[in-house]
Amino acid sequence: MSTPAPSTSPAFSSADLPEGDPFAPSKTALRVFALLGFPLLAVAWVLFAVIVLNQAYSGDGASGPLAGAAQGALMLSPLAGLVSFCLPDTPGHRARRAVIWIQYGLLVAGPVLAAVDFS
Repeated sequence: MSTPAPSTSPAFSSADLPEGDPFAPSKTALRVFALLGFPLLAVAWVLFAVIVLNQAYSGDGASGPLAGAAQGALMLSPLAGLVSFCLPDTPGHRARRAVIWIQYGLLVAGPVLAAVDFS
């Protein structure tokens, strides 16, 4: 019995490789992050409401002046998310990434500002 001769062709061909750089910045990934901000926004609104209502019932019956700023931040967060999702390809990856950072920063700022409001 003889053993079969080893194959001279490689185990994979160049057709199996992806066309572009797999580590290149992806606008699809950034759009997914922009869309993930919307369910997180619902969580932030509930957290904001719990904090403000707790302050109102445990204190003098009114929330402080930072509650309005917190609500404004939560209102601007979905606007930034829509801008980052719908931003054309012309400004580039860096601009879309910056707008997503702004979106998540506003998202976190809402409950944080409400929680810091001690008056």
